[in-house]
Amino acid sequence: MKPILYIKGSYLGDVRLRKFVDFFVKRGENVCFWGWDRKRTGLKIAGVNVLYILKGGGSANKKLLLYYPLWMAVLFFKALFARGLQKYNIIVINFDAALPIYLASRFKRINFIYEIYDEFSISYNFPLWLKRIFIFLDHKIIDNAEYVIHVDNNRINYRGKDNKKKVVVIENTPYDFFNGQERDYSLITHTFAVSGLMNSIRGLEQIISFAQKNPEVQILCIGGIDDVMLKKKAEKLDNVKCYDFMPQEDAFKLMQSCCAIFSLYNPALEINRFAASNKVYDAMMLGIPVITNKDVINSSFIIQHDIGYVVDYVYNSSWDILTSSDFVEKSHYKGVNGRKLYLKQYCFDKLVFSRLIPMLH
Repeated sequence: MKPILYIKGSYLGDVRLRKFVDFFVKRGENVCFWGWDRKRTGLKIAGVNVLYILKGGGSANKKLLLYYPLWMAVLFFKALFARGLQKYNIIVINFDAALPIYLASRFKRINFIYEIYDEFSISYNFPLWLKRIFIFLDHKIIDNAEYVIHVDNNRINYRGKDNKKKVVVIENTPYDFFNGQERDYSLITHTFAVSGLMNSIRGLEQIISFAQKNPEVQILCIGGIDDVMLKKKAEKLDNVKCYDFMPQEDAFKLMQSCCAIFSLYNPALEINRFAASNKVYDAMMLGIPVITNKDVINSSFIIQHDIGYVVDYVYNSSWDILTSSDFVEKSHYKGVNGRKLYLKQYCFDKLVFSRLIPMLH
């Protein structure tokens, strides 16, 4: 198989990207990465040829108005003048990485796979005219990609001018922490987990309110809180424990004691209503329920398979079920449903072997 070149406007610590990279490294494949190290982490991984072509800028701040165009310009010229790109399986992730590669491919031969985690046009509240421009360009990229990978069936809203083009869904699932074995449910306590990047648009403010009103429950916050005020509120509560970002395996060890995982998204932002959260699949793999809000389209999947709970986004009486005396017992039943579904359809290795490997040559 050809060497693989991943390109993404982030550092190599992105959870989904890291899973794929680790998978190929363990297989002994030659893996390279071009990225944007927004927080200047300098993160590198053994077995991966890492090049950060841009550093700085942070996230969720006004500096990105400058850094996004800068990242795309630097990547365009890097691709334009790089030699030997035809020897790679190139996988570009998201619009901000795909557009420069597509534009460079107008001047030289570059074949690429376009993987869409989040659609750029609905990730921010752009003016309608600008949103339409981004959608037009995104469709151009899709039309010229060899393959298009989506993270959820709900995200497929355009199949391109060539109806025979292969569009593939590879859900945002984790590797199996239990290696196919049954898990020990005696470890579960009345503890909830919230993980990843945590902020006001991902329900953290509502979860803190829930913790304040219900001191008998425990909350584990695992990841990064990018709102200083919310972080201070969380750290002041005796029933909330905050942990920094950690390797996924370590996070799963902590989550084994949890009775459910929160996966909340503020529906005011369009992209959030289409959220294809890895937390849903993390919960399924761990054999515990997921909690999401009814505005998220994926909530119908959770209801259909009886693998979790659907509440209002704003903390209110719909959350009362989470504090019922038999909640842990009920969580066991829903968790088993999720675990069975994960093993049957969503094991990470199986998805890669059946859906991604056939694209590569």
